[in-house]
Amino acid sequence: MPSGGKVRPTADRVREALFDILGPTLEGTRVLDAFAGTGALGFEALSRGARIVTFLECDCEILAVLRRNARDLGVEDRCRLVPGFIETPIPWRIPGGPFHLVLADPPYEDPVRGRFLRGLDASAVLAKFARVVVERDHRAPPTLEGLGSLFLERSARYGRTCLDFYRWAGASRADDLESEAG
Repeated sequence: MPSGGKVRPTADRVREALFDILGPTLEGTRVLDAFAGTGALGFEALSRGARIVTFLECDCEILAVLRRNARDLGVEDRCRLVPGFIETPIPWRIPGGPFHLVLADPPYEDPVRGRFLRGLDASAVLAKFARVVVERDHRAPPTLEGLGSLFLERSARYGRTCLDFYRWAGASRADDLESEAG
């Protein structure tokens, strides 16, 4: 793990609860692990059958650790590592998309969560009816404003951590391209 407190890993208890809610298998799904940090969420999705996971992380040191972890776990061929973050619309061609599931653990102290969700909604990277799960501090309210086609389905609290489960009800150019590809 990178030094200097750059990463706040999702607690094991919260990660277990998250995947219990998502269901026992993610067979064949394409997952985006945004604010990837240690990659624990994305690697867990791979272990539960995800076809491909794209790790989105803005810190180059952390991306190098993720690359080594993917190699050590023998899943390099099912991982895409992308530097950066989503705060504005991004092209649909982000490696591994369109995504059925987005797992996001943004910094708690930074107001990036709302910008991330609005940027994600405005981007063409989500598959139809995609699920988006965002981790937040229990003291912060869930993001509800300006989300376009994203709507909050449920929230779950685990100690000081809340998970917000959103569903994307939009259709994108990515869906059209996916169905054309067969």
